[in-house]
Amino acid sequence: MALVRLYEVTKEPRYLELSKVFIDERGKRPYYFDKEHPEEVKKGHENDLRYFYNQAHLPVRQQDEAVGHAVRAVYLYSGMADIARLTEDETLYSSCEKLWDSMANEKMYITGGVGGTHIGEAFSFPYDLPNDTAYAETCASIGLVFFARRMLEIKPDAKYANVMERALYNGILSGMALDGKSFFYVNPLEVLPEASHKDERKFHVKPVRQKWFGCACCPPNLARLVSSIGSYAYTEKEDTLFVHLYMGSELTKKVGDKDANVAITSELPWDGNVEIAVEAKDTDFVLALRIPDWCGGNYTVDGIEKDEMSEKDGYLYVKKAWSEKDVLKLHFPMPLLLMEADEKVREDAGKVAVLRGPIVYCLEEVDNGKDLHLLEVNPDGKYEIKDSEICGNPVKVVEMDGFRVVDTAKKDGELYHVYKRKEKEAVELKFVPYYTWANRGE
Repeated sequence: MALVRLYEVTKEPRYLELSKVFIDERGKRPYYFDKEHPEEVKKGHENDLRYFYNQAHLPVRQQDEAVGHAVRAVYLYSGMADIARLTEDETLYSSCEKLWDSMANEKMYITGGVGGTHIGEAFSFPYDLPNDTAYAETCASIGLVFFARRMLEIKPDAKYANVMERALYNGILSGMALDGKSFFYVNPLEVLPEASHKDERKFHVKPVRQKWFGCACCPPNLARLVSSIGSYAYTEKEDTLFVHLYMGSELTKKVGDKDANVAITSELPWDGNVEIAVEAKDTDFVLALRIPDWCGGNYTVDGIEKDEMSEKDGYLYVKKAWSEKDVLKLHFPMPLLLMEADEKVREDAGKVAVLRGPIVYCLEEVDNGKDLHLLEVNPDGKYEIKDSEICGNPVKVVEMDGFRVVDTAKKDGELYHVYKRKEKEAVELKFVPYYTWANRGE
């Protein structure tokens, strides 16, 4: 990745050539790792696992499943996408597509987290996504965003930007406290604080953010990403500016010898209203706007005529004779969505995740009392979206009809008893944005 960036700044071919060598040589036999460290060569399955861990089990063009150390993997895949774009290597791009689909469709949490096991900080097998022992390292989600942006540069397809948005607003932002002073390395989806303190299998899962780490890769990586967010919100191709993330911003795009100025005012992630002011008179300039997956393809747009827009791969392309100042107003509905995992995800059987817009929501003890595992949503009940705040930060919360499961057959002191159908008492559930969890104690 660094060599490619150096090449793009200097146009010095040797940097690109060397980066291509790294990609082309990886996974070839005899293995470079074995020649470098012959004393580490082992026999049998253990050695095979070592190659998988380093994504060196096959030449990269033959890899079609995301395996091994999750952060190393997404960095490698990002480099592969860079080379595929710059050399127009279709076989390498095809491998990138397969690896993306393996991650996004079989190995990614609803929050955009990747890396299901703490053993090796690695990808597990397809559909193995445990919630309470998840690793989902902050750096892995950041690397997923790196990969997504590079895939968007090759082919603008909203499936990449949708995942990028999900990871940014959830699995990445959760990695830092609201005051910016403590951090999560691991971003789980289910936490019992007592287990984090007493169960060795869950020692990697922290119930509150930490001030620092022995291996402190995540805090500076977060700072790097947030400070360069503009390069993920937008990409460009020839005469087209792609808007992937709707964030308040201003930018200028060169179109020939003229400037196209774009200013975005956005109410995301809490409401789906976006206003785009364009000054691009006498330019042959196309604006491509992502249609978020969470709006279900339903949206309205004012300020353009029907014959000035078309849809392709999840983007609304606007091509028109621009004036001194055109204003486009978009509205993306934000229905509350109850999301269900594929039935192959055993840990999620009988469970749903609550989403609104790009935000994943969660329940916390501070709002709902202890024993969160006894709570159920009422899919036919009512809900309200309310303005609130957490540690001084304005947020939208979801208040929803639900149930608390009550076991009337159980007697005090009994570990086991004869089964009797459970009763349910009506309760009101309060959901907060996942990225804000654990800011108010364990």
